[in-house]
Order: sequence, then structure tokens, then C-alpha cells
Amino acid sequence: METEEGRALRREWSTKPRKNGGRPMGSIDGYTKEMLEPIREQSRKDAERIVQIMSEEYDIDDSYAKEALKTAVEIMREPAQNRDKLTAARMVLDFTKSKPTTKSEVTIGKAEAFLSSLLEGDTEEEQPDEPSDE
Repeated sequence: METEEGRALRREWSTKPRKNGGRPMGSIDGYTKEMLEPIREQSRKDAERIVQIMSEEYDIDDSYAKEALKTAVEIMREPAQNRDKLTAARMVLDFTKSKPTTKSEVTIGKAEAFLSSLLEGDTEEEQPDEPSDE
């Protein structure tokens, strides 16, 4: 960096296009690209079979829904981070199972029934008694 030749050499090194190092995009820790290819191919085959069974059982006719479901099942079947697998599993459950009712809905139903019973009891008290002939 002290001489003109050194600065020119440094500038050349800095502007030189670099080879992209590291793992290829989509690689998972501990696996090479060659190791992942057969695993991903098997997970695609499994996903197609699973989605076909699910679409028959749960009457899924939309092609976009089937494609999304297939991708989610593939992610679940591949070695990946747990966060990705859990997100895919949640999506599959949203497609196939209804969510359980929450306890607050049951409580609201009980409260409404309680209030309506109070109103019914209140209307019975408000009705005047028929005069007696005594």
C-alpha cells in the first residue's frame, strides 16, 4: 500500500469477482448436495402419495391447495430445522383438521344461558296476579 504498484495490486484484488464460497443455497447443516438429492426425491414421492390420500379423504379439490399441501408435506419429510417442520405441520393441520373450540366460547354460552334464565324468571315475577274473588 506504500507504493503505486502495491495500491494498484490492492485495487485489483478488491475489484476481482469472487467465487461464491460455502454451501449451495438450500443445503442443510451436515449434508452435502449429493447426500440431499436422494432424500429430497424420496420426500417428493412420499408427499405426492400422501397428498393424494389426503385430498380423497378430506375432499380437497383446489389445485393450489394441493400444491401448498404437497410442499408442506415435503418439508416435513426432509431433514430441516425444527421451526420449518413445525410451521409446515401447522399448515397441514389447518388444511385437514378443524380447530378445537375454545373454552371461552363455552363460557360465553353458559353466561348467555344464565342471563336468559334470569330474564325468564324476571318476566314471570312482573306479570300481575289475577285478582281473587274473595
